[in-house]
Formats: sequence, structure tokens, C-alpha cells
Amino acid sequence: MSSVTGTEEILANIEKKMGKAKANRVINKALRTTADEIVLLTKEAVSYYRDTGATYDEVVRGNVKGASSGIKSIDVGWKGSMSRWRLVHLNEFGYTRFGKYVRPQGMGAVQRAADKAKTTALKNMRNGLGELAK
Repeated sequence: MSSVTGTEEILANIEKKMGKAKANRVINKALRTTADEIVLLTKEAVSYYRDTGATYDEVVRGNVKGASSGIKSIDVGWKGSMSRWRLVHLNEFGYTRFGKYVRPQGMGAVQRAADKAKTTALKNMRNGLGELAK
């Protein structure tokens, strides 16, 4: 996984140039846009084992959090009354049934989506934060 160095200085310069409120608005907007795209990637990945559609429909993103620590994030996952994360876990890693290991058709699909989301997130965040450089 790649890491970005010097983020504290970059964020300090952005806040100094634009003000803390505008910087927060732009950063939050970039995070929400990126998370929406990652939700679409995840939905595409879980469509391999789409039966009733509940796993597909319950992929959601959370709100921006972590402002007090200085590092903001958004969670993408499964919410709802059907607790689909249990089934996603079985489909993602496989399971043993009657002494035999079962490899579902969509095995590893969420991990592939997460790997694709890394590059997507970096690109989208760079474009979203480019607004601050103007």
C-alpha cells in the first residue's frame, strides 16, 4: 500500500490559504464523492452472488468522521435489518460444508473491489482537492 508523506503540512497550507471552513467543505465533498464511487464498485463486485438482491441493496456509505483526530474517513459497508455482512464473509472467503471446502463463484470479489478502490480513491481525492489549489 502506498502512503502519502507530508499531509500535515499540505493540510495546514490549505487551511491557511482558504480558511478552515472552506477547506473542510471541499475535503468532505471529495470524500463523499469518492465513497459513492466505491459503493458502486462494491455493488458491482457483490452482484456475482446476487440472489434476492438484499446484499446488493444494503451496500451503503457512512458520513464523514474523524475530524477531531485530523484524519477524516468514510466507511463503506452493509447496513440494514438483514445483516448481510455474515453472508458476504462466507461468499468472500469460502466455507466448509459436510467436510468439503466450498469455493463460491464470487470468492474474493470484495477484495478485488477494495484493491480497485485504492487507485480510484487516490485519483478522485487528488481531483477533488485540486479545487483547493485554484
